[in-house]
Amino acid sequence: MATPEHPTGYVADTSYPDRFHRELSPAWLNYVASVTGGAAPRRIDEPFSYLDLGSGLTRSTIVNAAAFPQAEFHACDFNPTHIQTAERYQARLGIANLRLHQARFEELLDQDLPRFDFIVLHGVYSWVDSAARAAIRRIIARRLKDGGIVYVSYNCLPGWSAEAPLRKLLVELARTEDGSHDQRAKNAAGVLRRFAGGGFKYAQENPSVNDAIKSIAEASGDYLAHEYLNDTWALYYSVDVADDMADAGLRYVGSASLPHNHPVLTLDKRAAEVIAGLPGPRLQQLVADYACNQRFRRDVFVSVGAPRPDPRSAADTLDRFVVGCADEPDQIAAEVAIPRGKISFNDDFIRALRSVMADGPASLGEIARHLGGQGRSVVEIKQNLIFLVASGALMPFAKTLPNARAPRLARIASETVERALELIIETDAAAVVPCACAGNGVPISVAEARAALDWRDGTGPAGAGPPARLVRLGLISRPSRDRSFQL
Repeated sequence: MATPEHPTGYVADTSYPDRFHRELSPAWLNYVASVTGGAAPRRIDEPFSYLDLGSGLTRSTIVNAAAFPQAEFHACDFNPTHIQTAERYQARLGIANLRLHQARFEELLDQDLPRFDFIVLHGVYSWVDSAARAAIRRIIARRLKDGGIVYVSYNCLPGWSAEAPLRKLLVELARTEDGSHDQRAKNAAGVLRRFAGGGFKYAQENPSVNDAIKSIAEASGDYLAHEYLNDTWALYYSVDVADDMADAGLRYVGSASLPHNHPVLTLDKRAAEVIAGLPGPRLQQLVADYACNQRFRRDVFVSVGAPRPDPRSAADTLDRFVVGCADEPDQIAAEVAIPRGKISFNDDFIRALRSVMADGPASLGEIARHLGGQGRSVVEIKQNLIFLVASGALMPFAKTLPNARAPRLARIASETVERALELIIETDAAAVVPCACAGNGVPISVAEARAALDWRDGTGPAGAGPPARLVRLGLISRPSRDRSFQL
């Protein structure tokens, strides 16, 4: 039940864990629209607008705002501690294109806001009450631009079926504990651990339960409080959320969990055949959730009035989409994990791809053409690249590196990136740094941050250049090939 202390039934006396979610990137969401052919991607090489509903500590949106300084970002959360923490981080990085709103969703409806190209809500829809969900749908209906893209994540069925009773047990145990929600949740998790193993038929007959209990017992108290102790915690079938979003004027496009846009990566042959024989995408999607035992969805929608690209246009759009490697290219493996198990690629193809990726991100079409020839099928190469993106070996990027022939000195890409690297050193902890090239955040280690700043300050080893990965990601600009402009 919602109360003044717990508006919308949501836990308010402890902060949500400070986490970054790469799926909230405009570039990532554009990729979903492109790879599925379900919608035209939004223009992100020019000014656009973005709204994060229920932003928590706002780490993801602050990083995205830094990666797209030409865009206008808004983030809303009712928890004053979340907004105050976000304000400090925003100021520390010097982000000027983000407006933070401490408000409930119903209150946001009355504020003067622009219409948005992107509206995202992560970890919200399953955790707030019906009034808040209705307000979310009204915001989307009123504030989404024609052709705008919406991201909604939520806990779903049937994957939670076996473990949902654990949540009820955890809530009841927490009620017997003292302290804040996070303290009570952590104490309750310790008691819950005793239910694992022998003596409890529920755990014996549901093999996943013991692993779930272990995971709960090892989780932090703030995570457990927000994940499990909200009064309005609920589970959904994908078709029910799709119906809700249809009321807001949306249609389903695809999944920000990229493998789930490719049935061959998630379904065995028999399941795929059964699903393909079902009438219509709605029922097919629901049954696919049963085939995968789906427990968490990251759905991407577009406004109903947005035209579906014709197949040729969709293929051309995907051909131009830029992908890159956030890690070292030599770490691209010939065998990668997918939901069904593993998928293998030809060793020669992977070696050639590593060489191409060493030069930085490029469009799918450009990579395929570069790797084609000698009897290789460009179509098959593109499919391989798409599967590598789905597996996480490659990732969607916003753009390629700036022209290395332009006359300039090598330097750290922006003051914001410098501040983010300095913060890594100050806290002695790896962190996600905004990357304009990726249009996303990329994790940077303490060692990489220190090497970059030592290079900037001229205090590193003699002759040492900047970290190669940061150069390849555009976090450090490449020097001109003209010697007169080289350091």
